[in-house]
Amino acid sequence: MRRVWVALTAVALLVGLLPSFWLVNAQQPRIIVYSALPDLETSLVNREFTRRTGIQVEALSVAAAGTLQARIRAEKDRPRADIFVGGSRDFHIPLGREGLLLPYRSAVAAEAKISPDYLDPAGYWHGWYLGALSIIINTDRWDSEMAPRRVAKPANWDDLARSEFRGVFAMPSPVTTGGGYIFVAAQVFRLGEDRAWTYLKSLNTNAVQFTPTAPGTITLLERGEAMVGMMWAHEGIGARILRGAPLEVIVPPDTGFEVGAVSIIKGGPNPAGARAYIDFLMTRVPQDINARYGFRYPVRADVEVPRGATPFSQLKFVKYDLEWAIQNQARLRERWTREVGR
Repeated sequence: MRRVWVALTAVALLVGLLPSFWLVNAQQPRIIVYSALPDLETSLVNREFTRRTGIQVEALSVAAAGTLQARIRAEKDRPRADIFVGGSRDFHIPLGREGLLLPYRSAVAAEAKISPDYLDPAGYWHGWYLGALSIIINTDRWDSEMAPRRVAKPANWDDLARSEFRGVFAMPSPVTTGGGYIFVAAQVFRLGEDRAWTYLKSLNTNAVQFTPTAPGTITLLERGEAMVGMMWAHEGIGARILRGAPLEVIVPPDTGFEVGAVSIIKGGPNPAGARAYIDFLMTRVPQDINARYGFRYPVRADVEVPRGATPFSQLKFVKYDLEWAIQNQARLRERWTREVGR
């Protein structure tokens, strides 16, 4: 009997050292994921998660983190999903403060020595990829319309407000997308709020559309329905490499960036499976998938920089006050709706 007890104790100690994705209750073999990422990356990551853990993934992909944030709030009395993945941490932080997320600190993230800058100290969210805002140009349309007039390509954010770009500019809406909101906040930090709104109204004069999802902006640029856009650099690089789109990506100085996050929805049907999913995203495999097919920067130092991307450390970022951006998120969106109106 003593030998049995010693053996069971040893097993218990060993189990305690294993990542949670090996310890999921077999009676709950499914998790539900709300994803703000495109289907390609989501399906590849989820397929590998299922292969390694046996846990099936049911994913709802909506390429607008703000829409998923609103859905999680609407379902707070009866949460239907386990995981909120994708979208900037700016969308996850308010949910954590409202008591809608379940805290968890992944041991895998600690073992991988992921920078504390990309992890919530309270455990409400884990960063697992990075993105940088950029200027994207449809070169086919540029060469036919702007090059003969010897118009200089935009090299910085101020250039996007030039009158020659009237009716040819597009960007994601700051009301429904993380990229759009981070861009607006970055202009406030770059210019001060009053000057920033003057600048944003100039962009409105130039805009053909503020798309409700980030991929919508890339679609307009690929089709040539917009000539110049503000968008995540990885979207433009991916469209050029994977689809041969005639897009040039310029990352200007004073740009903004996102820490793409994942969080556990409090009260979801499978919290053990959700913890396993967090642990999995902290490993090399999903971050490599995201870098290879989504062209986003990984947070792990042992995963290569995406093909065609400038190393993250070489980019020049605006001094971004995350706490201010979170505290003023609702106000800035309301002001955008009131003063820009689209």
